[in-house]
Amino acid sequence: MESLLCRLEKVLDARGLVTGPSALDPYLAERRRKFQGKARVVARPRSAEEVRQVVLACIDEGVSIVPQGGNTGLCGGAVSESDQLILSLERMNRIRNIDTDNSTMTAEAGCILANLQNAASDAQFFFPLSLAAEGSCQIGGNLATNAGGINVLRYGNARDQVLGVEAVMPNGDLLSELRGLRKNNTGYDLKNLLIGSEGTLGIITAATLTLYPFPDQSATALVGLRDLEASLAFLGLAHRSGGGTLCS
Repeated sequence: MESLLCRLEKVLDARGLVTGPSALDPYLAERRRKFQGKARVVARPRSAEEVRQVVLACIDEGVSIVPQGGNTGLCGGAVSESDQLILSLERMNRIRNIDTDNSTMTAEAGCILANLQNAASDAQFFFPLSLAAEGSCQIGGNLATNAGGINVLRYGNARDQVLGVEAVMPNGDLLSELRGLRKNNTGYDLKNLLIGSEGTLGIITAATLTLYPFPDQSATALVGLRDLEASLAFLGLAHRSGGGTLCS
């Protein structure tokens, strides 16, 4: 690990490496306190190229990587062992572009979900991915886990909001497919292999996301039903009656 640290110090800036118990604790603590990470180093790259250099260094040193976003998961997926390195995407938090003509946003993996929602709103668009941890979860983690949220019935899971991705592959290659192309029938759909793979196939560093017009109106109802079968029947009725506008 010392050899790896020396190499990473040449790749990352002064804030790019986190060591020491107190500084490491936020990256090691699992939300439910059922598990405790044990990594001794956190790398915090600022760009896809720095992510690539970290991956290449870890390959050479035989150190495995645990990618980490906002660390809001409740399944232990970001929990590390002592011989592993945590790669945090939190410093990759730039919105690279909002294309109002194509209704898309290209954002880096460390962007907080709520910040993306607000940026879309400022541009007179709606980004529908919404969940309880949106004030601290990051879009890279949302995509790596194919997050759902409260608008799945109308807009789909996180996968359905993505037109393209940029990712660093396990061999250190950079995959750059951030095109905001909707009608794309060329080759393998690599982005959908990465989305939901939880970092096992590559580290998502950025994504091109679909934006939508704001809904003209919305309504919320509290409905009391006698049993589960009645609930399912009501859901089907609401779907049919709403013309595809039912969110949750």
